[in-house]
Amino acid sequence: MEEKNAGRRYRKQARKSNRGIIIGVLIVCFCLIGGFSAYAYNQNKKINEIMAQKGIFPKVTIEGVDVGGLSKEEAQDLLVRSHGKDAANQKLVLYYEDEEWVYSFQEIGAEYQVEQAVDAAYNIGRTGSKKENKKAVSSLLKFGVDVSLEFTYDATKMQDKLIEVASQFDREAENSSLTRTNGKFVISKEVHGRKMDLEATMVNVDHVVESMVGGRAGIVAEVTEPEITYEDNEHVTDLIGSYTTKYTANDKNRNTNLVVGCKYLNGSIIAPGEVFSASEGLGEQTYERGYRDAGVYVNGKVEAGMGGGVCQITSTLYNAAIYAELEIVERHPHSMTVGYVPLGRDAAIAGNYKDLKIKNNTEYPIYLEAYAANGVLEVKLYGHEIHEPGRKVEFETVFEASIPKPNEIIKEDPEKPEGQREVTHTGRTGSKVSVNKKVFQNGKQISKDWFSSSSYRAVADEVTVGTKKAGAIEPVFVPTQPENPPTTGSNSENSFGIQ
Repeated sequence: MEEKNAGRRYRKQARKSNRGIIIGVLIVCFCLIGGFSAYAYNQNKKINEIMAQKGIFPKVTIEGVDVGGLSKEEAQDLLVRSHGKDAANQKLVLYYEDEEWVYSFQEIGAEYQVEQAVDAAYNIGRTGSKKENKKAVSSLLKFGVDVSLEFTYDATKMQDKLIEVASQFDREAENSSLTRTNGKFVISKEVHGRKMDLEATMVNVDHVVESMVGGRAGIVAEVTEPEITYEDNEHVTDLIGSYTTKYTANDKNRNTNLVVGCKYLNGSIIAPGEVFSASEGLGEQTYERGYRDAGVYVNGKVEAGMGGGVCQITSTLYNAAIYAELEIVERHPHSMTVGYVPLGRDAAIAGNYKDLKIKNNTEYPIYLEAYAANGVLEVKLYGHEIHEPGRKVEFETVFEASIPKPNEIIKEDPEKPEGQREVTHTGRTGSKVSVNKKVFQNGKQISKDWFSSSSYRAVADEVTVGTKKAGAIEPVFVPTQPENPPTTGSNSENSFGIQ
């Protein structure tokens, strides 16, 4: 009985205890709900107060600088003081080997984008809907936001600077020069050509500027090698070919042309593998360049023409070249024979259709020396002798055939008595010749080969024949006074062709 009573008392006490726990839990829940409601109310109130502010919202930084509560203008001033001064003092150095071009960051428009960063900071919590803005501000209060401060430069200004540098930087390759003074060679150093690669150099500039700290940006260049180096010219030690012709002092203008033409050729350097044009070397024959009128072949006759006589220079050069055993790319004989070189060994130039072209078929440069003085014209070719000692070449002219004169050209003259003949121009017989090249080694002939063929045209005699009949009465010319006297002045035409 007592056990039953004890059980009832226990159950009754347990029910009281459970009611107490439930009541306690309810009290706690009500407290929590009340507290949360109060927090939410206060937080919402705080967010609304923040959103009502005119400046940048709290907990916003730009590149670590606190700008919360500042106006745009105040934030910009603060950032210019903290970052802008550093940027203004930075320098960009463009360099290539030991050359440098220095520009301040201001000159290339390099700066922090302060206004852009401030605008981004100011717009946090202001660009969306009201709900979105509240969410953004709530997140801002919890975590904060750091806005990056970009650093850029004016690409157009930088390109202008690079173009400015390129105008000083770019250059053509220059061969090592070779001059001969008092019998000795003087050699200069070669210069490598270079051209700035603007696009690749801009990439290097970007790397420096993106670091926001001044630095060095290498110039990227395309380098071109010269054809002739100092080392190449050092091998020019031997006289590999020479030839001399003579002229008289009778024709002053022709002698002037020989001196002037040699002056233009003298000192020419023919690079390995290069084809040298005698016509280009002599240049345009004009009065301004020192040339004068002298005798030239025109339709089988000698007439005055600008630059007359320069073919003696090219013929002398041709013989020096064949004795040097250089490759002859182009050569033309004269229309008629000349007397200053053996038959078959002349070289004519004319306009753009006849030229003497010589190829340097050695591995080293060739220096051309030419001069005319005191009736002697000489051409010397210096290079590096590639043949064995004891080698000698000779050239043998072989007469192949004679070309007879064409029928004489007859011109009638009614002022001369009938039957009278006068040779007004004596023509000449033409010829065909070959030249053989003979090679000797230590005095012994080791080869004999055909080398060239030449053909010289025949020119007809020109004869004037009288046609006046004997006893013919000549008419008498009696001048009359014209009705209308002519005005002062006259018109005349004079045309001629040179071939």
